[in-house]
Amino acid sequence: MRYIRIIFLAILLLSTVSAREKKVVYATTKEIINIKFNNLKIEDFIKMVAKIIHKNILLTTPIPGKVNFISSAPVYKDELFNILIDILDARGFTLVEDGNYLKVVRSSRAIKEGLDFVAKTPGVMKTTIIKIQNANVDIVAAKIRQFLSIGGKIITLRDTNSMVVSDYPKNISIIRRIAAYIDQDPSSKMKIKFIELQYAKASRIISQVSKMAKATINQKIPTNKIEILSDNATNSIILIASQKNINKLLPYIKKLDAKDLAAEQQIAVIPLENAEAKDMVKTINELLAKKKYPKDIDKPTISVDEEMNSLIVSARGEDIEMIKKMVKMLDRERPQVYIMAKIVEISENKAKQLGIKYGVEGGKVTSNALYTAALNLGGSSIVSGAINSLLKMPSDITEGVAIGAFINFLSAQGAAEVLSEPSILCINNKDSSIYVGKTESVLTSSVQGNSTTDLARNTYKRQDIGLTLKIKPRISSGDKVTIKTSLVQEDTAGGQPGLPITTKRQIETTAIVNNGESVILGGLIKSKYDDKETKVPLLGDIPVAGNLFKNREKIRDKVNLVVILTPFIIQNSEDMKKLKQKLYRLNRLEEEYYNILIHRLKVKGVQKGVTTSTNP
Repeated sequence: MRYIRIIFLAILLLSTVSAREKKVVYATTKEIINIKFNNLKIEDFIKMVAKIIHKNILLTTPIPGKVNFISSAPVYKDELFNILIDILDARGFTLVEDGNYLKVVRSSRAIKEGLDFVAKTPGVMKTTIIKIQNANVDIVAAKIRQFLSIGGKIITLRDTNSMVVSDYPKNISIIRRIAAYIDQDPSSKMKIKFIELQYAKASRIISQVSKMAKATINQKIPTNKIEILSDNATNSIILIASQKNINKLLPYIKKLDAKDLAAEQQIAVIPLENAEAKDMVKTINELLAKKKYPKDIDKPTISVDEEMNSLIVSARGEDIEMIKKMVKMLDRERPQVYIMAKIVEISENKAKQLGIKYGVEGGKVTSNALYTAALNLGGSSIVSGAINSLLKMPSDITEGVAIGAFINFLSAQGAAEVLSEPSILCINNKDSSIYVGKTESVLTSSVQGNSTTDLARNTYKRQDIGLTLKIKPRISSGDKVTIKTSLVQEDTAGGQPGLPITTKRQIETTAIVNNGESVILGGLIKSKYDDKETKVPLLGDIPVAGNLFKNREKIRDKVNLVVILTPFIIQNSEDMKKLKQKLYRLNRLEEEYYNILIHRLKVKGVQKGVTTSTNP
């Protein structure tokens, strides 16, 4: 009996050694098997796999369902084991090692079965630790969690920056590779580059370089992280980045390091075409005074070259460009106003005599201007409307023509004297002046000598006597001209030696007239005394005794000073050419109107020196 037991133990030992040898063969060799089944129960499939791989499998929970497997080629034993794991995984189960056998458990409970770090059976779930060297372990775990199987699990260990992964070997392999890629050390690829600048200031362009780096390089990727620093001591930009990114930023930095002409002091000459340089510099200085500069030395300096009518500017390049733009806007061709003036003196006595003689309303100046050029010839007065019908003239020039012809008529009859007919071309909204007069010697003092035979010593002062007309035209909307006028008349009125008497009469007014219309300034009246001599014919010519037949008297006369202004708007040089043609036509019309006046007088039988009734 004892020998029988020894023989049984020997047989059992040999069978165990044989089984172990077969297991080793399973682990080290690739055995090929031919299988094919249809509608095979899962439990039967588990039994079949257990026999083929020579491994005991414990099934504690029934797994319903059937499987089909159609093989067109032989498969390996380990592939058959993987097929079993896939089938179980589809049903929410998996295989885990428990000593020398395998058991089927639910996937959700697999990690609680004490998964070992080293599995004896290839393909079953196991546990491993993955060390993260550079990145944050929580960030890495969050990124690779999606690669776990249904029953897989990741636990992070922040103290050691590691993670514990429990899953199938193939999943663990993928997770390990992805973690290694994420865990790359960015500093291993970083380079440090010092870029010395020649012209630009490092502190000034560093913000621009940083903006370019953010715009062109995705720095959310660790390997693309860039640090940009500036060193004022060496005027350098320091780049800490990969060589690839350094090469990408270098061209931008070189362009920014170009010579900054805008920041350097420069001198520029800006010629003016229309405006006066001395006026322009005042305007620009007023505008620049409102701009603040970090240093006084940065403020532009502007001087004037009157001979060339240019501005000489010393400033930074950017300020010079700004000043050029300002000059371009201000130095435009300005409209002008051509003003024709006629200065006339009208004798009140002679005008009355002319009215009596010809039946006309002399040349009296009223609040309604110069008599409206009306002539009473026994019929209706000749006014602007009648002139228009006679000459067929445009309505915008009839008034000026009528006044001009009427003044000529009064002048020809001796009732008026045209002192001057100046014309002046004025720049819009600029002062202009006209002076008409003479210079007289005025006795200021007289000293008599000690002896009666000594001549008196007289002292004289040169005094301007005349009329000063100041005009400031401004072009308004609607083809109108606003004329601001100042009229000053100065004269002498005798006086004692050393105490001369002067007179001054002044008018200041502002009028708005249409282009081509006339405005009349009057009311400057002075008294004048004329010596009049009457005598008896023949007897008054006798020497000495003829004085008995003569009568001398001083006749007081009032002289009206009238100024007629007619403005014409000139926008450009073409308007000047048109104006010349228009003035020529006006002169012709004025002559025609004058001839009409004389002809009407002759038709009515009014001859010089003959008194005619005003009635027809």
